[in-house]
This record gives sequence, C-alpha cells and structure tokens, in this order.
Amino acid sequence: MRVKTFEAASMQEALNIVKREMGEEAFILSTRTKQKKGALGMVEEAMIEVTAAMDENAPVPAPPRNGTQPTYSLRQPLAGRGAEPQPRQEVRPAQAPPPPMDLQPLRRELLEIKGAVEALKEQESRNTAILHELDQMKALLNRIQKQGMPSAQLHLPASLLELYGGLVANDVDPMIALRLCEYTQRALLDQGGEEAVDSEKARLFMRRVIADFIPVASPIQLDPGKTRVAALVGPTGVGKTTTIAKLAAYAKLELKQRVALVTLDTFRVAAVDQLQQYAEILKVPIHVALTIEDLRSALRFYQDRTLVLIDTPGHSPKDTEVLGQLRHLLDELPEVETHLVLSATTKPRDMADIAQRFEPLKPGRLIFTKLDETSTYGPILSTLVRVKKPLSYLGTGQEVPQDLELATSRRVADLILPVPQGVGA
Repeated sequence: MRVKTFEAASMQEALNIVKREMGEEAFILSTRTKQKKGALGMVEEAMIEVTAAMDENAPVPAPPRNGTQPTYSLRQPLAGRGAEPQPRQEVRPAQAPPPPMDLQPLRRELLEIKGAVEALKEQESRNTAILHELDQMKALLNRIQKQGMPSAQLHLPASLLELYGGLVANDVDPMIALRLCEYTQRALLDQGGEEAVDSEKARLFMRRVIADFIPVASPIQLDPGKTRVAALVGPTGVGKTTTIAKLAAYAKLELKQRVALVTLDTFRVAAVDQLQQYAEILKVPIHVALTIEDLRSALRFYQDRTLVLIDTPGHSPKDTEVLGQLRHLLDELPEVETHLVLSATTKPRDMADIAQRFEPLKPGRLIFTKLDETSTYGPILSTLVRVKKPLSYLGTGQEVPQDLELATSRRVADLILPVPQGVGA
C-alpha cells in the first residue's frame, strides 16, 4: 500500500492531483483544512490537505500528453446562489420604558400550538388505520394471486369499467384497481342508488379513496439544539446523491440550518466527486467514513449540526454481502432516520422485490425519484400498498433543490387518477 499526502488550494484541485498522481482506484484516507504560514509565521491562506492510498500493484497513471492537465467538472445546480446572509445589527435609540406586555396574543399562540399538536396526533392515528387497511389489501392480493385472476371486473358498470381500464393503463396492479372499483361502487350505491354511479362522481370519489390509502410522512424534523441524522439507501442509479444534495440545499439555503454530509460510498476518488462538488457549492463539510469508528467519529464531530445526511453505496439488491455490511454500519446508529429511495421508472414487479430485499436495513420511509422520466405512476401506489411504509418525498427532476417535493396524498392521487381538465377535485 502506497500512502501519500497532497496539498492544494481547493478540494477539487486536490482530487484532481490525486487522480493524476495515483489514478482512479486510489482511496481517500482523510481530508482536512490547514492554514499555510508565510514569513514570520503570518497566515497567508487556507490549504486543503488530502491523504490518499493505492495498492502497490495498481498501475501508475500515465502523464498527460503535451503537458496538458486533465480537468474534471460538474454543472453547478445551485450556481448563482449567494452565501448565507450575515446577521443584521440593529441600532436601537434610547426610549422610554415599554408599557406592560399584553399576554393575550401569547395565549392565542399557545392555543394554536396546542391545536396543531392535537392535529398531529389525529394524523398519526389515521396513518395507523391506513396501514391496517393496507394489511387487509395485501392479504387480498396474496389470496387472489393463489386463486388466479377473477372476472369480477366484467360485472362493473360502464363508468367504473372505464376507470378500471385507466388505472391498469397507468400500471396500477390489476388486483388493486379492481378493489378500488368495487369499493367505489358499493359506497356510491349506498349513497344514492343505481343512478349514483356516473363517470364524474365515480372518478372524484375514487380519487378521495386513493388519497386515503396513501400514508404520508412528515418531512425530516429539524429541532434547534438537536442533531437529526438521516440516511438514504437504495439500489444503484435511483438518485440518492442528488436527493441528498436537494435535502441539504433546502435545509441550508431555505431553513438556514447547519448541515453536514457523510458518505459511506465506494471510497474511491471517483465515487466521492459528485457529493464533494455539492458540498463545495453549498459550503457544507463532508466526511468520508470507511469504518464504523469513522462513522462514530464523524457524528461526534458534527453534533453541533442540525442535520447530518448520510449517503450510502448504491448496489444490486441481490448483493447480500454488501447489504449485510451496510446493515452492520446502520445498526450502530439506532437514532438514524432511514429512507429507501426508489425510481419511478423501475418495472412494477421489480419495485416491490427491491423494497423487500432492502427490508433488513429497516427503512422507515420511502422516496420516489425520477417522476419526470416516466408517464405511468401506478407502481407508486402498488408499492405503497405492498410495503406499508409512508411516503416522505417525491423527486421530479435534476434541479437542486427545486425538484424535490414533500409528498402528499393529494399529489399521489393526481398522479394515479388525474382530474380531467375543467373538472374540480
């Protein structure tokens, strides 16, 4: 093993030097910022010091031709964003003692806060009921799969048969589509008799039913004085790193919170590049953790941060060895909030299988990305029914942080069963 330390004016320049001197397979062992001293001990500028290692048998990269230096670049999705605003100093003129404080507005605020807390409790109770209903639906799906596809949809009225076809065309599982149509038919008949099952009323009612079946999670909660740790897991290519950049950018730029990034990725120089670029753009620290002790050390060091986001290696869900290693790391963090990231472009049958294979990592929430790259959204509903985990965020594009939405049941209903133009929801 050959170990060497490099100094540069920026992290990107340091990574370029490591790549040029040691190649793409080099390992980053540590990074730190140091002050370069000039004459008489005066501090001239900050320098980035990177310690890297490579295998003795690894080939040494050939020098660039014609003396040119290789360049590595990444589009800055947050270009143009300024640094954090400096706190404004207020000059207060001398004035008479203030009148006695009116406590009535404070009492009203306390009552509003109490009402909000009660509403959250009601939402939690509602989610519990939804998950119970999902259990029943999953049992129905398993029973139908064993018995074969029924012909019940042939007995649906024309309005619901049209809705059934639309759901299946949107890649909703046929069994779930049938259950939604049957439930809608019974409810509308109970309300107003046979004539009640018209197309417009059936569509609007089914949208409400779909919304009720979608358990959603609150956003990552950030509390002053506490450190929230969130990890994103999932297969290769679903957009974990970009989603972490969006979460970090929103917390840093919009909420004005202190953020840190930790990566457990492949530890090769090439694998750190993208997250490192985002970290430099956002001016947030990043730590590469190679071992459990590295991870513990990073979290101790960043305990003054409001949010620590952990990027994990992308790999095939069938790679049980890598999954086991990642589970061992995350088991050391009982307080971590784990989100399973899935791509909306994944085939419906594969999506539920992926979610099941990542279950040992104990994800508590789901994130669906790449909604802009597909025209069918039924697999989102089918996966939520089978996996029974609440939905936290939706990724709708590559822009940081704009293309990340807080998931709502209404938004999912819009994707699964859009309202025709000119019709109210």
